Amino acid sequence: MYSLKRELHRNLLITVTVVMLALCAALYQGIRGLTQDYVASRLLHDMDSVIAALTIDQGGQWNLPRERMSTVYNRVQSGHYYLVEVDGQRLYSRSLFDMEIEIPRVNQGENRCFDMQAPNRKQWMVCLHKVIKKGTALTIWVAEDISPLEHALRGFMYFALGAVALSIVALLAMQYRVLNRGFSQFEQIREAIRQMHLGTREFSLDQLPVEILPLIKEIDRLLAQLSTRVQRSRNAVGNLAHELKRPLQRLRTQLESADAKQRAEGDSIVQNIHNVVERELKRARIVGVATPGRHAVIDEDLPHLVQVMQGIYPGKTIQSVCAQNLTIPYDRDDVLELLGNLLDNACKFSKEKVSVQIERADAGWRISVEDDGEGVEGSDLNTIADRGVRLDENTQGHGLGLAICKDIVENYAGQIRFETAKLGGLAVVVFLPGSPDKQ
Repeated sequence: MYSLKRELHRNLLITVTVVMLALCAALYQGIRGLTQDYVASRLLHDMDSVIAALTIDQGGQWNLPRERMSTVYNRVQSGHYYLVEVDGQRLYSRSLFDMEIEIPRVNQGENRCFDMQAPNRKQWMVCLHKVIKKGTALTIWVAEDISPLEHALRGFMYFALGAVALSIVALLAMQYRVLNRGFSQFEQIREAIRQMHLGTREFSLDQLPVEILPLIKEIDRLLAQLSTRVQRSRNAVGNLAHELKRPLQRLRTQLESADAKQRAEGDSIVQNIHNVVERELKRARIVGVATPGRHAVIDEDLPHLVQVMQGIYPGKTIQSVCAQNLTIPYDRDDVLELLGNLLDNACKFSKEKVSVQIERADAGWRISVEDDGEGVEGSDLNTIADRGVRLDENTQGHGLGLAICKDIVENYAGQIRFETAKLGGLAVVVFLPGSPDKQ
């Protein structure tokens, strides 16, 4: 399982970071390129000034009067330098002082501009050109210290990276708020599904986002389809049970003419079938209309269940105690079948009184059903609900449907235990955990 919100945050962080870093790299290269182009154009202009200032004296020696050049070339390590190489003669700017410069080879008429590491560990931009003046080949070398520019550019990039980092944080914060506002719409989905569980449809589909509306409609359609199928199956079982009652009655009539041994065996078989038929008919009356996926609303469902039981056992008094607005978030059909079987057992074997109590307890729900019947021996309490000793095939003692109750409780990772009731009969105590983790 993963978090969609966390996944969106991570994807945005990666995307924005990559894009911002790419923009910073492009910005750095662009600014550096513009700066170098500007410095190179200035160096080429200075190179033209050097060529124009070169003269030959009467002795045939080349001279470069310093007064004809900018004063920056006359200050030691000023950051602006030139060097002229002609016929083995070298003319240095005063700014070079005692630095030795190695001039790369360059072809006639070729212009070269490049970066180099200076002897004083500074970064220089160098332009190199070879020309012919007065029939003599001249190699002109001019340079400028661009370390301050590089330092300023790095400072600007640090500032830009800081601004990018702050922008990313701001974007993530804004996205966090946007996502929270967007995901809050899922609360409406939860409420819609909760109302489906409770069997109410007070919400309007128009209130839901169109992106998730198909999901809600599909869930609603699925629940309706399941309800129809379950109801159809129950109707079929109920109809079958009704149809079996008449053949069973005829079979009993036929057995009356048989001998005593055959009549006893036949009556036993017919009685077993009759018990199964009665159990299915009783179950249909208890649960009523199938509502798969709906939660059990005790305030609504328990009174109906008590009314059904009092109709089946008119001589019994059923006292029910439960908290107001109590809802058990389990399948309503399962809860009603559980309560119905427990009440049916209690009513069948009680003398007069049956008590049912439902309450919240220990992060779950506690159901207690007691009767004032004969009860069960202490040695049988631990085995009363085992499949091997299910008493729904017997006419005496407790046990009708208790194995079914045990299956339902264990299916929800709950607990069921049997005790001696305060009323004198059997007490069945069921605990259902707060989280409906159906196995």
